Amino acid sequence: MKVGLHVLGLAVVITTASCAGPARIAAPDHYKPREQVSGEIRIWGSPADGPLLKDWEAGFMKTQAGVTFSEQLHGPESTMAGVYNGVADLAFMGREMRVPVENMAFEWVYLRKPVSIQVANAGLRAERPSTNLAIFVNRRNPIGQLTLAQLDAILGAEHKRGDANFRHWGDIGVEGPLHDKPINVYGPPVDSIPALFIRHAVLKDSQKWNPDYREFPTDGSDLLDAIAQDPSGIAFAPLSAGNQAVKPVALANDASGPFYPLTERSVSARTYPIGRVITMVLDRAPGKPIDPKVREFLRYILSPDGQAAVARDGAYIPLSTESAQQQLKRLD
Repeated sequence: MKVGLHVLGLAVVITTASCAGPARIAAPDHYKPREQVSGEIRIWGSPADGPLLKDWEAGFMKTQAGVTFSEQLHGPESTMAGVYNGVADLAFMGREMRVPVENMAFEWVYLRKPVSIQVANAGLRAERPSTNLAIFVNRRNPIGQLTLAQLDAILGAEHKRGDANFRHWGDIGVEGPLHDKPINVYGPPVDSIPALFIRHAVLKDSQKWNPDYREFPTDGSDLLDAIAQDPSGIAFAPLSAGNQAVKPVALANDASGPFYPLTERSVSARTYPIGRVITMVLDRAPGKPIDPKVREFLRYILSPDGQAAVARDGAYIPLSTESAQQQLKRLD
């Protein structure tokens, strides 16, 4: 196994060859019904996720012939409304919930929080509402890794992770021509889903962005074209938006490392610090069991059969064995 070590200070970037491959998916046994169920399962979601839902439904009905499905696939902006209006059993989000708008609407209706069950990891290159995000710099920039605290100091202005403003590349130890150059921050609109995710995962929900943050369209291609022309630039975008003049950097939770690049392996193993997940959202009254037919369907999705459908679809990354088992426990 070939290992590359890139040092900035005392921290180490892990770039093993195994990082490129997928992690093991859910538990070794196929789906086995805990009980036979019947009735209609109502799902709201996005048209792009329709083929994956159909695959899950067909596989589930092979052992649960008494179940039928109805779908309303109008897109992620209406998905949660089905659950808090009582006309859907499951909301297949395909992206993070908008906080506070979507969760507050649910809480106003039910006076409790919704339940989210992770059913997959976000992908790397798929054109879906939730795609994992890399941190990009110009290829001429010598930086190869960042901690979340450093990233917070660059992208934000409140710094709940502890560091002060980092506004010049020299603030994070970059020498040479960039040492005194300002860090130019690029990103999608601050009210976009990717920016809301970064605000939660990196800025710890602070709403105070770097005042010089430059907004670009959400597809990422124009954004990274700007980074390609700006040696002082930094941005977050999907890997699919990359080009030869920019490079993604490895990330770590803190300076002790290890630092991980964005790969299918690091996402599945949950070692990439800002990995995203795909969820099914439902209502569950405190102290009450989940509707049996819904619970059995979620058990199927979290089984190797359900996760194999995720792999076939190709947009998302299957859950690891450990992640699937953790979610299964939450169904009881």
